[in-house]
Parts: sequence; C-alpha cells; structure tokens
Amino acid sequence: MRVLFTVWPATAHLYPIIPLAWALQSAGHDVRVASHPAMAPTITAVGLTAVPLGDPAVVPAPRAANRPLSPEAEERLDLLTGQLGLDPAGQYAWGAFRRFMIPCLRDFHPADASPADPMPAVDDLVAFARAWRPHLMIWDPCWPSAAVAARASGAAHARLMWGLDYFAWATETLAARRAEPGTALGENPLVEAVRPVAERYGVGVDDELLHGQWTIDPIPQPMRLPTRTTRTVPMRWIPYTGAGPLPDWLRTPPERPRIALSLGVSVRKFFKDGADRVAALLDAVADLDADVVATLDDEQLEGLPRLPANVRTVDYLPLSQLLPTTSAIIHHGGIGTFAAAAAYGVPQLINDEESEFIVVDDAGTHSTFRERHMDAPPTSAYVADRGAGLALDRHTQSTGAMHERIRRVLREDSFREGAASIHRDLLATPSPHDIVPVLERLTVRHGTRGSEQ
Repeated sequence: MRVLFTVWPATAHLYPIIPLAWALQSAGHDVRVASHPAMAPTITAVGLTAVPLGDPAVVPAPRAANRPLSPEAEERLDLLTGQLGLDPAGQYAWGAFRRFMIPCLRDFHPADASPADPMPAVDDLVAFARAWRPHLMIWDPCWPSAAVAARASGAAHARLMWGLDYFAWATETLAARRAEPGTALGENPLVEAVRPVAERYGVGVDDELLHGQWTIDPIPQPMRLPTRTTRTVPMRWIPYTGAGPLPDWLRTPPERPRIALSLGVSVRKFFKDGADRVAALLDAVADLDADVVATLDDEQLEGLPRLPANVRTVDYLPLSQLLPTTSAIIHHGGIGTFAAAAAYGVPQLINDEESEFIVVDDAGTHSTFRERHMDAPPTSAYVADRGAGLALDRHTQSTGAMHERIRRVLREDSFREGAASIHRDLLATPSPHDIVPVLERLTVRHGTRGSEQ
C-alpha cells in the first residue's frame, strides 16, 4: 500500500516517525514523507522519499512558539482560559496547548484565514494526495490539515504522536465545559485552525477529522493525558537521534562514571535564560567524581568564565552513541531525550523549571513569556514516580542541592533499578514492525480504497 507521512518541519517531529516509516518500507509498502521544503534533505538523508510542500520562496519558515499570536488571538485565549476554570494539572496541560501547540498550528494554518485564501503548503499537500492517492496518511498533530487531504483523496488516516496529546485533551476539556448548563465558550482553537481548510475542500469538521481515525501513540501509558477521542494503537518508541562517525574517545569504556548533559535544540533557539541554565548545571556537576559530556554549542558556552575540569563539550553527538556508555543523563525533559534514555536504561535528572521563552514578531521586536518546557512536567513526574531519577530546578534548589541530587542518582542502585523497570515497560510495548499488520487492517477498514493493496 501507499503510505504518506506528513510532519511539522523539525527533527523533533521527524525523528519519531522514522522507525515506523522504515518498518512499513521494509514490509514492502511505498512510503513518502511530506513536509516543508527545508526538511527534504534531512528526510532523504535517512533513506526516505521526501515530498516538499509548496514553493520554498512562498511557504513561511516555521517558528512555533517563537512567533507571537495576534493581540486579538491572545485576548480570545485569555477569555477562554478564564472560562475553563482549570485545576493545576489542567492549567499545565492548557498552558502547553496554548503556548506551544497553537503557534505550531498557526505556522501553516493562519489565523482568521478564509476558505478562499491561498494556503500554499496545504494546497500542495491536498493536490499531491489526490494525485498519488495514498491508502494511508499518518500525520503530525501539528499538521491537522493532513486529515483534510486524506478525506479529499479517500485515504485512511491516523495521527502519530511525538508528545502528549494536548490536542484531544483540549477538545474534550472544552466539550465537557461547554456541556455544562448556562456555559458559553469561545471556539476550540484547533477547530479555528482547521475549518477554513476543510471548507475550502468541502470537508466536514468532526472529531475524526480533528484527531484521526486512530492514533499511534509511543508515549508510555502512565504519562498520557486522559482522552477518549480516538482508538489508540500503542507503539514502542525506538529512538532515532541522528547519525555520525563514532568519536575515538567513545570506542572504549569510560574509566569512571560518565554523565551526559543534553538540553536539546530548544534551549539553543527559544530560551532567553539559556546561558544562565547552562552555567547553573555546569556548576552543579563540577567536582563530581564523574566525567561529563555536554552537547553544547559555542553560543551556549559564550560568556562562561570557565568549564569545570571534568566536562567535555561537543556541539553534536547522537545520543544512541553516547547513552550506552553513561551512568546518568541530565536533560531538559524533552520526550525524545527521555525516550532515548529509557531505551538504554539510563537514570535521568530532568531540568524541570520555569524558563523565559523568546518571542519575535515580524518586525523583529522581541518579547518573552515564562513557562515550563511543555514536556518537562510529565517526563519528570513519570521518572520520579518510577524511581528512575530526580528533577533539577535552579530556581528552588541551590547549586549544592542539585550537586547532591546528581551524586545520588550516580551512586544509589535504586535509580538504576527504576530505569531498568521503565526499559522493561518499553520492551513490553509492540515495536513498529509489530504494528504494521495492525495498520494494514485498519487501513482496509477505514479507507475508501483500503482494499487496493
């Protein structure tokens, strides 16, 4: 069968699909990956066929949370937030949806668009789907117009999650609040994003369009948000973290415990206080009886008075090369980094703290907002609950307290046992190869051409 993936253009969104795309390709299916033209070299570099969407001179570069919403949109969201009256857990999930997911949607689904407005990347996706006629479309939740392309071309369609399902959670939370007597709420921002595209192509907006005919979810069950919107197909997260030559110093086991320190690309791009965070973490690992390998670039290291003697810095190193040699990892709480550490049974120290995010409008004016990294609260809570690690927060913990937490995770066997239990949970989840027959059956059931195998 023909399978078309659609991904929001960032490696954090592309890498989670790669093992499943390879599994489908290995099973004899024709696989292609549609995304922003700038992603084409990265897609083809991992052995997949890229479908660039739109003219690169016309399609805007994605900016996600780095691009501000309009004042009118912010006002509507402020009103909606007040109307919801959420508890602390709900406030966190809504904050992640509002601050990080909605801006991603708006990169390719402009606010206040009309069905008559040109939508370069979206129109190209629909045109390609109608021409190539995939049997199955697997789409990124930040690219919901892929579901419109699926309906317009007769394909079955499913989401593949790369993080928590803030989208379905928000839809269900808004629907439950709206069902209460006397309640008037603003529209679901996901519906606002998708409706102009749906109307442009004569497609109705319903829960299936918004959230897929089913959802492929690699997030561990205890970490997921409670949702009921679609059928879930669990899939083991197989970490793909890039590739490169193995450095000489990684060819032999370390002489003393090794700690990885990785803050992902998000700290480099979006955090105004990233330098302060880096400095605090380096101070916390100084003088430990361990070697620290920190994946930090020149910009992150700029202005630091010195590096601790036990720290080696590298601009880039695949975690799949580094983690097998480590006794612990310190990281920003990203789902991809968490999953890579879990796959190798490595205890984790998650930097779960409020940070200052940079926003730049089209005129180049900078502003900021304060928020926790959207993945850090669920990953740190899950790791702590399973006894696989601890949280770090320079705002509430002294350098000495963070140092002691890192030392504990290195020395106490209970953290290695907790990490091993998370690893066993992953192994008990079906692999991408295991779910290929499931996807084949669901495609036949849901697609108007599912029997054309």
